[in-house]
Amino acid sequence: MLPDTTDSLLFSCLSPQDLVYYSRTCQATYRAVTSYKIRAFDINERLSRFFSPHEVLYFRYWQAKTGLLISGSTALQFFDRSIYPESDLDIYMEHCHALVVAQWLRKIGYTFVPRKHQEGVLEHAFDEALDTFHVGSGVFPSEEVGYFGRGVAGVFNFHKYHPDRKIQLITALHSPMEVILNFHSTCVMNIITHDSAYALYPIATFEWRRSLICATKGSKQEQARAKYITRGWTMETSLQPHEIGDRLSDFRMGNRWIGDKACWTMKILPDLGLGPDYIGSNTWRLAYSEGYEARNEFKILQTPLLRYRYLVADEDIVRFIDPAISLCLSDKEFYDADIKQLIGMYCNTNKRFRVNMQ
Repeated sequence: MLPDTTDSLLFSCLSPQDLVYYSRTCQATYRAVTSYKIRAFDINERLSRFFSPHEVLYFRYWQAKTGLLISGSTALQFFDRSIYPESDLDIYMEHCHALVVAQWLRKIGYTFVPRKHQEGVLEHAFDEALDTFHVGSGVFPSEEVGYFGRGVAGVFNFHKYHPDRKIQLITALHSPMEVILNFHSTCVMNIITHDSAYALYPIATFEWRRSLICATKGSKQEQARAKYITRGWTMETSLQPHEIGDRLSDFRMGNRWIGDKACWTMKILPDLGLGPDYIGSNTWRLAYSEGYEARNEFKILQTPLLRYRYLVADEDIVRFIDPAISLCLSDKEFYDADIKQLIGMYCNTNKRFRVNMQ
């Protein structure tokens, strides 16, 4: 076999699907591709520009403890095995869990740089966003409130100099997935937890370099789309009916959940023993207007019995999990693990979800 450096050079030219096909030719190529994937999809290397090796471990710890997600261009680069030299680290989480992460960033040497009209003291800037929160319990629509009307509670910029690095912490009014599914188009709908990485529309994004524009309100949408056009993606404003109905299409109309067979799911190594993530409890529906324009539809599930808020594709899911919530015993503080199990059971046995994707 060729040395690792030569393998890396050759394999970097192959698409994800071609890598899979090549790995199936014999045991030697399987071992070579497996070794390459460990090197190519190295979260420690990806985060080394922003953190020391010790800090990377702590960052993943905070991910596990707070539900913090990596998304946006950072997650896209991870899956695409590419580097945008001037890009920021984009991290997303519920606002109510975010202050401790912001304070940790400050502790390891990052400086909070307030935006225009934002409070200059970090803790005061966080307090500003609290007035916009939905209080109570139950299921409610995704609201057109918050920063840019996309479910964002606040944006907090942190800088470290020599060399210059920037981390952008985006906090969600409810769920960070509400923010991510309201991105300008599908190519940036990828997430990394402490445990796994998920590309929601992988074939279209990484094989065909296509990005479906989703109906969402907010400024700078066209500017963001133009940036990804220059990076090689084609922006699709609408689709033909046959593609919307094709069960093998990433853009098929229907219900989805994070980690379904339409996702590209990858374990993050090394395993730090922090337990599983709960991101698979989020469901949504890819829907289309009469003009075949796409939109992601969902509602927000919120209850004091859950540590995090989740997206639900329809009320049937809520009715299915309701007994676990309404009849639960007070033997533990939160029931997120139970809800993940129940939603997984529901989605894997319900024909309205995409359980037959190959």
